[in-house]
Amino acid sequence: MTYNKAVALLCEAGIENAETDAAILFEHFAGMAKHSLPFRRNEEIESRELMSALERRTAREPLQYILGEWEFFGLRFNLNSDCLCPRPDTELIVELALKNLPPRAHFCDIGTGSGAIAVSTAHYRKDTTAEAFDINENALSAASHNSVINGVSDRVMFTQADALAEDFLDGKRFDAILSNPPYIPAKVIPTLAPEVLLEPHRALDGGDDGLIFYRAITKKATSALNPGGFVLYEVGIGQAHDVAHIGEENGFTAEIYPDLAGIDRAVLLRKI
Repeated sequence: MTYNKAVALLCEAGIENAETDAAILFEHFAGMAKHSLPFRRNEEIESRELMSALERRTAREPLQYILGEWEFFGLRFNLNSDCLCPRPDTELIVELALKNLPPRAHFCDIGTGSGAIAVSTAHYRKDTTAEAFDINENALSAASHNSVINGVSDRVMFTQADALAEDFLDGKRFDAILSNPPYIPAKVIPTLAPEVLLEPHRALDGGDDGLIFYRAITKKATSALNPGGFVLYEVGIGQAHDVAHIGEENGFTAEIYPDLAGIDRAVLLRKI
């Protein structure tokens, strides 16, 4: 298999970033450095691992699952198919958390998945402790491993829990609640890209209007936050003002922050 042939196969499969994906796969599975590819585009590479990876990618399996790892906020995260793939948009949540957490904060991450938010925040704010929740045991296993490889396992605790349960967060207190909850309306999910459809549906499905988790978590936050605490959400396109309104209905002030593309991507609710 040559790099040029691999690019052609990925293009035929409808993959937009075929050259980039092929370069990543050749580097990861065949040891071919990206900077050497312009000079080795037609070099035949014999590698069963590479061929298997290309077959999985042409079947539209997410690149992150094929590699088994991904970089987020400068850190490496191991993944399994029960983890939502970490995305650059979510880095805004970590940036805002790092700026707004008070000294020696104890925060939580709801729907932690691979642990990207909780682990990254704790890694860069070494004065903090955290509890990270997810309903999926396999996702929590990956998150726990990621806390070890990124040096925060002594400060981040992982708990299996359903964020929609009546007793969720009962008796717990935090300085901040961080969350990238499922926010895609259920009827929209079948229209998503093939790669996204291979991610865990439970991590995508936000109910009829995509807002079910924001309502539930915000309601719980009124009693789970310490004085002066805040809730920080990632939101889907067009949801920021709805989530801000949910916060205001529950006695919070709301601040909306755009991502690098100018899309309103984060909502920070402050406890009055």
